[in-house]
Amino acid sequence: MLSASTITITGVLFLATFSLYRWLLPKPIPGIPFNPEATNSIFGDIPSMLNHLKTHKTVSDWVLNHSTRHNSPIVQVFANLFGKQWVIINDYREAQDILMRRTKEFDKPDLLSDIFWGLSPDHHLVKPSNDEFRFQRKLMQDLMSPAFLNGVAAPQVHENFLDLIKFWREKIRLSKGHPFSVKEDVYDTALEAIWAAVFGIEETATITRNQIDLLSRMEQTTLSPMADEEATFPRAPAPAAFDAILRLADSFELLVKSPFPRAQGFIMRYMPSIRRNLKLKDEVIINQISKAEKKLADSKDKEEKFATAVDHMLRREAIAAERQKRAPDYQSKVMIAELFGLLLAGHDTTSTTLLWAIKLLAANQNIQQKLRSELRIAFAAAHSQARVPNAQEIATTQNHYLDACLEEIIRCSRTATIPSRRATQDAVVLGHVIPKGTSVLFMATGGGILQPNYKIDDKLRSQSYRNADGGKVGVWNSEDIEEFKPERWLVHNKDTGATVFDSQAGPHLTFGLGPRSCFGRKLAYLELRLGIVLILWSFKLQPVPEKYASWEAIDQLTHAPVQAYVQLAEA
Repeated sequence: MLSASTITITGVLFLATFSLYRWLLPKPIPGIPFNPEATNSIFGDIPSMLNHLKTHKTVSDWVLNHSTRHNSPIVQVFANLFGKQWVIINDYREAQDILMRRTKEFDKPDLLSDIFWGLSPDHHLVKPSNDEFRFQRKLMQDLMSPAFLNGVAAPQVHENFLDLIKFWREKIRLSKGHPFSVKEDVYDTALEAIWAAVFGIEETATITRNQIDLLSRMEQTTLSPMADEEATFPRAPAPAAFDAILRLADSFELLVKSPFPRAQGFIMRYMPSIRRNLKLKDEVIINQISKAEKKLADSKDKEEKFATAVDHMLRREAIAAERQKRAPDYQSKVMIAELFGLLLAGHDTTSTTLLWAIKLLAANQNIQQKLRSELRIAFAAAHSQARVPNAQEIATTQNHYLDACLEEIIRCSRTATIPSRRATQDAVVLGHVIPKGTSVLFMATGGGILQPNYKIDDKLRSQSYRNADGGKVGVWNSEDIEEFKPERWLVHNKDTGATVFDSQAGPHLTFGLGPRSCFGRKLAYLELRLGIVLILWSFKLQPVPEKYASWEAIDQLTHAPVQAYVQLAEA
């Protein structure tokens, strides 16, 4: 027979366990729709998310589906184990208001900072908007100037894309009309381009040139007798430093899909393969910094010697150190993290968007043909001289239809799908009190962008929204909002009677908004502009067989296509 003390202890333990269980259960914010079943488990919506990932490669569509399920522009999701829920905003106007005007109430992007923290804890994305954050952004401020973009980045990006054109001509020769994948080709070229802009063209060992050498020595490759089967090719080894960056970029997929990315990232730091790549990455960047240090010491502040991103960043550190009366720390963890961030974001965002561009233009032949015709007119001198436009021509020549196509590609590519912020205080959003510390996610593919707007009473909006009269950005026609239609960015100029590009014609959120928006936006536009012009100038992107034309995506650091095949013909 059990003693009274045993019964008492057992009862206390049971009550304590039950109380802990009740305490750990998700606590919904009153009034905001949620999945009722999520509140009956301490794991919230996590089982639903993991079940979704068994058959899908993306998390963003799972998040967006909650808004559709509840038919609401604001919902809450419990995917943060034992932490606060996510509040999902599926309305561009509200996202714009919070990201641009309510920066004291909402700060650093929790989702992105948690993802970066594991592999790059010193990057500015991880930090709140304080003096340290602003100092790190200032280190890179010269890199988005016209002088750097047009004078340094453009020629180097141009040269790398010309290598890609040569490589694809070798593939065309060997494939004999069969489709082939270009996914790795574009990733490699984008990394080579940003590497050259950051460290210098002479340091680019280039994977693509190795590939050209390999294929140019081949007389034939094994092809299927079926004309619609893909052609495959051997792959030349990548330089170790390039391979390390590419493998680290791939590893972000695990963090994006993890319910606890910080813990996952911390564990990944100590995995042998990732630890090895992180070490190699640091060694390569420190070596490049050392070279730039010597150049800086020899330059005697002659700005024309600052020909790369690392040159400019070291000069900024020297100026800051002198102002603060300290020794410059050129090889700090912060400097290494920011240079790694440039390589990572500079290649991943551009390559992903360019892959979607290739798919969109191949699937929309009339738009592709019109754009190519516009390019022949815009670069008439190059066309008459039977040459490709040079870097300066592409970077500085305005063409309204090209600008419209670029903007529409960025809108439809869904490259970055979920910007986020954390509430720094209790704040009211669409009539609901969002508690301090809550992560707020904004759907970059949702209401007003690639889906029709929800009808929201302006009385539910903030005072800052009403003061700005909703902002200056136009509204898309809901009837064709999901279509790829560059003309939506073209408007009639009443003064001149001309049709001109209008960047405010309607919204997209690919690069975010406000003081914490994507720092490298101008560089991404430049790389995309150069890539699309040179590819369309050289080739016709023909439709590919249906089995190679899937629109399935995968969430990594960006929202990338699973397939990227082409059938090319000389333009």
